[in-house]
Amino acid sequence: MPRTRRIAQNILSNWFALAVTTVVGFFLSPYVVHHLGNIVYGVWVIVSSLVSYMNLLDLGLQSAVVRFVSKGFAQENHQESSRTVSGALWIRFWISFAIVCAGLLISAQFHRIFTIPPGLEQAARIAVLVSAVTVAVNLWCGVFKGVLVALHRYDLISGVLILQTCARAIGYVLLLRSGMGILALVLWELGVSIAANSAIIVFCFRTYPRLKIAFGRPQHDILQKIWSYSSYVFLINVAVQVVYYTDNLVVGAFLSPAAVTLYAIGGVIIGYARQIVGSMTTTFAPLASTFEAEGKYDNLQTLLIHGTRAALVVSLPIEVALFYRGETFIRLWMGPQYAGPSATVMKILLLSVMFSSANSTSGGVVYGMEKLKRVTLWAIVEAAANLTLSIILVRKIGIYGVAWGTAIPSVIIEVLLWPSYVCRLVMMPVRTYLWQTWFRTSLTIVPFALACALAERYWPAHNLAIFFLQIAALLPLIPLTLALVFNDEVAQQLDLWKKRRSKSGNVNSQYESSTTTVG
Repeated sequence: MPRTRRIAQNILSNWFALAVTTVVGFFLSPYVVHHLGNIVYGVWVIVSSLVSYMNLLDLGLQSAVVRFVSKGFAQENHQESSRTVSGALWIRFWISFAIVCAGLLISAQFHRIFTIPPGLEQAARIAVLVSAVTVAVNLWCGVFKGVLVALHRYDLISGVLILQTCARAIGYVLLLRSGMGILALVLWELGVSIAANSAIIVFCFRTYPRLKIAFGRPQHDILQKIWSYSSYVFLINVAVQVVYYTDNLVVGAFLSPAAVTLYAIGGVIIGYARQIVGSMTTTFAPLASTFEAEGKYDNLQTLLIHGTRAALVVSLPIEVALFYRGETFIRLWMGPQYAGPSATVMKILLLSVMFSSANSTSGGVVYGMEKLKRVTLWAIVEAAANLTLSIILVRKIGIYGVAWGTAIPSVIIEVLLWPSYVCRLVMMPVRTYLWQTWFRTSLTIVPFALACALAERYWPAHNLAIFFLQIAALLPLIPLTLALVFNDEVAQQLDLWKKRRSKSGNVNSQYESSTTTVG
């Protein structure tokens, strides 16, 4: 399949899966909150946030599998790909065992770390252990998912994710309607995860039949190769975990489970915004790795420019709409009691999301080219600053202080460090990159931003249907301004399209003429 077509297919399949998960989450979240209540839901968020740290024991192995399998497949070195996957599976087996043991220890001490209502202590402790087992299963099977990513088979991954999301949601609804609590939910999550990962394993071997798994301790050279890449990814993942998942724990430790719910609602919306961009730019890392393996650095420059533009075209309208109309959205979605505090948290976090979205393609290029040493240092500094500021500011301004502690370090690093570094890697002037991507693309969103601000003031929405119809009515402003700002590029693409149509027509005419002559 032509590379451009494969990229488009991967992005569309990721977006379709994300659309399903977003819609399901959109309707499921208020259902879960209202059935569990603020306190029980807050406890569940604390359990999920705490257990999510166990994902750090991935040690960056999935990224290493993507890097070396995509490189080995491009060079037709299937034996090296098999050695990499086998080594990763051996390491992941022992990591999964360690996660289950850690789950037992955390479960025993959970009620002593957090303030949990007496009636919820036992259920919360068991939920921590079951969630740890789920993480262990996902980590070991994640190696096979990494193989599918390396082969650009996001369509298969997305299909499994859609079925998994629907099964999870149906189970949650049935369990909550039956009066079940968080323990039943995590047990259902474990069962769904086992089924989904089984499907991933089957698809992996069908897609890559030349992949041969050898169980046993891998040789020293393969361990060294994996660790030389995954160690940096591991440190970055640790830092990202602190940045994205410590907030709820800080709020829970210094405030209350109810405050966690207020913060988490704003954070959930931010998470959806990140996922929309990430589902597109995640396809760029294996692609950049392939370009680097083939020595096509001009393709890397093209990927950086067009990928960054695409990420901004997708992310900026969402961020602008949430900034101007986020409070109305939360009021209509979750209820008026959440609108003020949760919307303020969301607006503060949007500052960091805006710039991280602009650099999401750069991240894919850096991962694909295996240039992670400097980025790792930045991530560690950002995580330390985030945690320190959050702890200081939560005492002064509550949940808003935690949000500012996340936003400030992120904006500084994303603006001052990332552009110059990625431009140096692909040998492109920083000024050219910023003008062609950040500034020109941002100009296209100005009319839409003004329209959102005016609509919020003069065109109030009284239900979600009207709210989404208003946003849809304003969206045509974006392609119009895109056509004006990128007029030359649009005209060039139209000319190419006409030439291809003309060439295709000539080929068909010649074929018909030759067929007639032969007849």
